Amino acid sequence: MAEKFDLPHRVVSAALQFAAGIIAALVVVSLMPPAIQNGPLVPVVLAFFVGGSIFVIFEYYSAQRKALDKPSPVQATASSGFILGILLDLVVDGIVIGMGSTLNLKTGLLLALGMAISTMPLAFVTIAAAKQQGMPAERRRLLSYLFFICIILGAIFGYSLLGSLSETFRLTLFAMASGFLITVVTQSMIPEANREGEPSFAGILFVGGLSAYALLTLALA
Repeated sequence: MAEKFDLPHRVVSAALQFAAGIIAALVVVSLMPPAIQNGPLVPVVLAFFVGGSIFVIFEYYSAQRKALDKPSPVQATASSGFILGILLDLVVDGIVIGMGSTLNLKTGLLLALGMAISTMPLAFVTIAAAKQQGMPAERRRLLSYLFFICIILGAIFGYSLLGSLSETFRLTLFAMASGFLITVVTQSMIPEANREGEPSFAGILFVGGLSAYALLTLALA
């Protein structure tokens, strides 16, 4: 849909607010609670800080490089940090699916269904934003392939490697991913959604994403 139609920024912004709510809920509902309850508290908190700092540093140097290149408005592309954050979210989703599959096939399939429903807005928003900001069609096509590659590689990694690691190490990694993702939401996704002014009641869409993911998690529990 994002490739076929030229959507106004208000539509993209609305979908981005919803997607941001979903990612925030993924952190709040699925990743951080077990890390805090069952992991070593100090390493978990430090890992959360490191994850957020990694995104801030990456976004800072990405912005510095873009400023030096001085692209024209037609050549401007979507934020590298924004795109990286979306791809990392898909990797994390794949890891969760892979780790769930180590328990039993039903759990893995349920998680895959839930992640598919909850992350559809992310692919839509990323392609639409990249198209609006002038990313060439070839690069957008490559980006769409990366959606599949990231989630499949994440699932393989979660199933084959993380499943055999100690619980402490896994929880620490989840905390680091949580710090990265929540910083993506606050420093990149929400500002991008509000770049040309918020749609009416934009906050409801963010809360709707939070609520939708929470309800989906309860339904699949």
